Amino acid sequence: MVKKKPIALRIVFWLLAFVVLVACNEAGNYVATELSLPVPGTVIGILILLVGLGVFRRVPEGLNDVSVYLLSHLNLLYVPAGVGVLGYVALVTRDFWPIVITLFVSTFLATIAGGLAFQFVQRAMDNGKAANE
Repeated sequence: MVKKKPIALRIVFWLLAFVVLVACNEAGNYVATELSLPVPGTVIGILILLVGLGVFRRVPEGLNDVSVYLLSHLNLLYVPAGVGVLGYVALVTRDFWPIVITLFVSTFLATIAGGLAFQFVQRAMDNGKAANE
């Protein structure tokens, strides 16, 4: 039987995990700004988090809980962006068709790239299985 941690201790772990996520994001923003990198700071922050998890070799329970919670409510995080777009409704109206065409073409290309990547990995895995037999 797995013993559950007291709720107060779990809340502390959740808060620490959230602080780790924010710290990685801010560290990435700092690195991107200071080094004038063309990569968004958030991406660098995710890479910092990935390296940290690679060193740790597992995802801590609190970080997993916080991540699952944030991902399950991800649609709420898009609301401010949607409201921001409403501030530029005249610009969006003027450029509506280029935006629509760009969205469709980029979605199509991303789907093709994902399919090709899947085929590449599938072939590599099949070749690895054949070599092991």
